[in-house]
Amino acid sequence: MRIIRWLLLALLLLTGLWFAAEPLLVSQARKGVPADSIAAQPGPGRLGLTLNGVMLPTQTGLVALPSLDAWVTPLAPLTLRAVLPDSAVLEDAAGRRQISMNGAKARIKLSPLGGTLKQMQAQFDALGLDGVDLSGPGRVTIRAVGDDRVPGAAYQAQLDLADLRLPQIAAATGGLRIWMDRPLGLNAGPETPLVQGIMTEGLDIDARGLALRVAGLLQKAPDGRAEGRLAIYASDPGALLDNAVDHGLLPPQARLLVGAMLNRIGQADFTDPLLPGQPPMPPAPQGQLRIPVEMRDGQMLLGGIQVGQAPAWPTP
Repeated sequence: MRIIRWLLLALLLLTGLWFAAEPLLVSQARKGVPADSIAAQPGPGRLGLTLNGVMLPTQTGLVALPSLDAWVTPLAPLTLRAVLPDSAVLEDAAGRRQISMNGAKARIKLSPLGGTLKQMQAQFDALGLDGVDLSGPGRVTIRAVGDDRVPGAAYQAQLDLADLRLPQIAAATGGLRIWMDRPLGLNAGPETPLVQGIMTEGLDIDARGLALRVAGLLQKAPDGRAEGRLAIYASDPGALLDNAVDHGLLPPQARLLVGAMLNRIGQADFTDPLLPGQPPMPPAPQGQLRIPVEMRDGQMLLGGIQVGQAPAWPTP
């Protein structure tokens, strides 16, 4: 009986703390969150906020959300759930951009020590920009992993974007390993975290009838340019060249010559890894094409042939 009493007392104490936290959360949010109105989430099973007229500063501009619901539950106090509005407005240097995001939801799980990101999942029914459809239903998941191949905090992302409405891309599915310069979370600081490296063992892209698969590892080199190797596999080399001709990237009279050159380049030795832990990039199966791309010492090479400078590593 004494154990039951202690359990009941503990339950009452936790319940009291739960309900006491709600007005404190609302009070602090009203001081620091730019919004027209902030109220507590309805219902006893949620601790969170209902916000209207939210203005969020971002790296690219100011994002205006007509509403935002975010909460945690007693059974998962470290998992934040959020429901986004069907539309938002981005104000940047180009002006006002209308963003549509039907059925958008997010779930974020944080570490109890330090509040770093452990897992995040975002899903939506449709995305659009300025009245133009960008995607149908899609989902992206991210989880923290241990991987020291590239300096930084490692995360594994899984893309499930099978209904893209982009001019040249109809779908993108597969996994990406991403290294950031610091752990993501509550204490990441005011500056935007920067990507230090990216790897995939197989990212499948539907380029409007042309199936592509990308594998490789790239990282930021000391000179600020990209460094590493990647291989692009094409299921139909002829369609790849036809696509380049149709979009003015390749003169029609050079098609046969370039096709022969790509077949030769595709057989280049790519077994010796430039970076430790690089994923395998074997020769393409019969009937397919592999385009081996290498970036080192500030230069980009295609099948061992220098074709120009390696691209600068992207920064915000």
